[in-house]
Amino acid sequence: MRIVQVAPAVMPLPGSGGIERVVYNLSDELVRRGHEVYVYAPADSKSKGIIIPYGQRGFNKKNIKDFVLQTLPEDIDVIHDHTNQLVIGREHLDIPTISTIHTESRLNISVKCPVYVSKTKLLQSTNKYKGAYVHNGIDLESYTFSEIKEDYLLFLGRIDKGKGVEDAIKLGEQTGIRTIIAGPVFSAKLFKEIHPQIEKLSNITYVGEVHGEKKQTLLRRAKWLVFPNEEQEQFGLVLVEAMACGTPVAAYGRGGVLDVLEGLPMFICDDLDHMGKLVSGDSSIKPQDLRKYVAKRFTKERMTDRYLELYQRAIDGWK
Repeated sequence: MRIVQVAPAVMPLPGSGGIERVVYNLSDELVRRGHEVYVYAPADSKSKGIIIPYGQRGFNKKNIKDFVLQTLPEDIDVIHDHTNQLVIGREHLDIPTISTIHTESRLNISVKCPVYVSKTKLLQSTNKYKGAYVHNGIDLESYTFSEIKEDYLLFLGRIDKGKGVEDAIKLGEQTGIRTIIAGPVFSAKLFKEIHPQIEKLSNITYVGEVHGEKKQTLLRRAKWLVFPNEEQEQFGLVLVEAMACGTPVAAYGRGGVLDVLEGLPMFICDDLDHMGKLVSGDSSIKPQDLRKYVAKRFTKERMTDRYLELYQRAIDGWK
């Protein structure tokens, strides 16, 4: 197939965010399988596919749609739209177009071929009778496994409303366990509010945004990854990343978390007190079994298999 992937114009692939990582993994696996893949993405992106960089021909970040339509390669079989606004899918082009809903605010946008990243979010949407879902997948071999853990909790995510960093701080304060907060500041207002609390508590440290080996080290050495999500997450890729490293996770049972932890209900927490009790003890699941869990459910190979089925369904008219 000749396939176009349209990534958001936010950060170069593979990036640190879930959407960018998914586009990167999917595109590379499609190329490995012999498909011709074009990837619209910010300049400096990496991919085995052919990058068409945003920023050319007077590109305006607010108008990805026009840029893509003006530069679209010929004889494309299917377009896969990952943009936050689903700007290509909403055009209802003659070219079959899959639209993956990666963000909560786009839950009920009307597109011909809507795809969600969890069954939970599909069923919560107005598209539940015509849509599909595909779980996000990772490159398992790029995550280093370790049975050796250190006595700290890790929160790894954006410093933004809805991500639960406030509860992560409360968790560290209540349990007294060393807690590391890592992630980019998306809300300066929120960071200003929580920074004095972090400074006051000797067992809590903010280490900023992390990538590469530093991120991997934090993930594989943590006693627990905590995910006290306030919002109805579409998926929760960091949960999969942690378990791939053999690290147990504690998360509130909201949104796509229910899909990710469907086979590990003992990691789903009702509230902060429940989470505190869980992380104060050891995991009942061995590190190697956590990695096996990910290998069976959340790899880029499984994700690609499913998307190829949906590409063909779109080509056949999405019946």
